[in-house]
Formats: sequence, structure tokens, C-alpha cells
Amino acid sequence: MRLALTERRKMECDGYLFPSDYYDIPGVEEFQDLEAVREYACEKLSPYRGEAVDLYLNGGLTIETLTAIWAARKLDISLALWHYDREKDRYVRQELKWRPASAGTGAKEEAEAIYLCRGRHWGSEENCIFDAIPQDRIFDFQWQEERAEEVLRDYSHKKIAVYVSGLTSAAVSVLNAAAKEQVSVLWMHHDYDREEYFPQSMEE
Repeated sequence: MRLALTERRKMECDGYLFPSDYYDIPGVEEFQDLEAVREYACEKLSPYRGEAVDLYLNGGLTIETLTAIWAARKLDISLALWHYDREKDRYVRQELKWRPASAGTGAKEEAEAIYLCRGRHWGSEENCIFDAIPQDRIFDFQWQEERAEEVLRDYSHKKIAVYVSGLTSAAVSVLNAAAKEQVSVLWMHHDYDREEYFPQSMEE
């Protein structure tokens, strides 16, 4: 099954997961209405329960991609992600290895803040997973995962709050590394309407 993340950029596919505008998702009145986004993703993906789905990231937001990953896991869908390489005008496949951290991992401790990529955030960036991702490494998912594993090794069996930069391939690489290192990840998204960060859990 071949689905596209959003209707924002039309392409050949079997269907679109999200509408072109985030605020057109039923129940979403403000950016932080995560429960409505989750319900919608589960409803749209439910016909593919137990199947394999290729999800083409043809635009959209990191929060939508992370929600799709969460919903696919809930519905026992084998999900593969495809990122668009503008320079080569083709999609590149990224394997998804993520699974929720073991029960109790980091449950009783406060999440330590860490930024996804240096130079891409609003606010402090003292502690970053990626100093920078060179242009020729944007689709080098093995390199990204290895770098993320190096950093997350220090957080094994703990909880981290990752401040999202919008570079989706890097976020997925961190998810894959977190599964390997048994790290519980809380994603922090910037709400430009309220000028504040808010959390998205993948473990619930």
C-alpha cells in the first residue's frame, strides 16, 4: 500500500493520510490538539491494520509524521518511510526500527532536554544530538543513526525531551537509535501561535 502523508503535494498514491492544512484535521482548533490528530491518523490507517504500508513524506509537519508512526505501531502496521530528495527528484526509503521503550524506562524521572540539530531552533542549544547535518548526509540514514546512537548511549534506560527542528529524517533516525539504546523519547514541538514548546509522547 502506497500512502502520502499529506494532500499538500499531489502525487501518485493510493490515498493521503492528512489534509493539506494541519488545521483542516477534524477536531484540531489549535496546534496542540494532539489527541484529535491521533484519532484521525488511527481512523485513516485502520483499514491497513496488520499490513505493510509505504508512507511518502510529500510535505507536511514532523508532528504529522511522528503521529503516523505512533498510529501505525498501535495498529500493527509495518511502516516504511520515503523522503523526497529534491536534487535527484526521487524518493529515498528510510527503514523504521522504532518500538516503544520497555515499560518503566525513564517513567519516574524528569526528561533531560536535548535539541535535535544545532542552529535550527528557537532558544538555547547547548545540548544537541547533531551539531549539523551536511547536505550530503541528509539521506544518509545509517550515518544519522550511528551519530544518534553515540549520543543516546549516555541516556540508556532514561527519558529525554527532544526539541524538534523540522528535519524529519533526523527525527526518525533518533527514534531508531532510541529503540536500540532503550531510551524513552518525548518530542517537544514549537507552537508558533503561543510561542511555546509542548510535548508529544510516543510511549502512550
